[in-house]
Amino acid sequence: MPQHFLGLAGMPRRIPDYPDSFEGWNLVSSFGSIISIVATVLFIYIIYDTLAQPEDQLANDPWAVPAFFTSPRGAGITKTATTLEWAITSPPAFHAFEGQLPVQSINSPRKN
Repeated sequence: MPQHFLGLAGMPRRIPDYPDSFEGWNLVSSFGSIISIVATVLFIYIIYDTLAQPEDQLANDPWAVPAFFTSPRGAGITKTATTLEWAITSPPAFHAFEGQLPVQSINSPRKN
């Protein structure tokens, strides 16, 4: 969009130097391109890290928070996922809940 605004303001294209009146939008455009480059590098790293991680290191409950991160002042707010889909292994076995459903954790959020 900054380049669009520059074009509407009359900035000529394909010149090595431009008038100082276009400096502000060119600076905004430069910051935007830097943010795009950083986001692209971060995205590529996340994809690489996801594909390079062995499957045996995947947690059954990725939302689990270690005990030293919990606070006694939680006021009933759940610190981990306690729904049934996290009560079984990942990936789930065929017919995972045969017979009786598992008991949910007592750490479920309180209803006021």
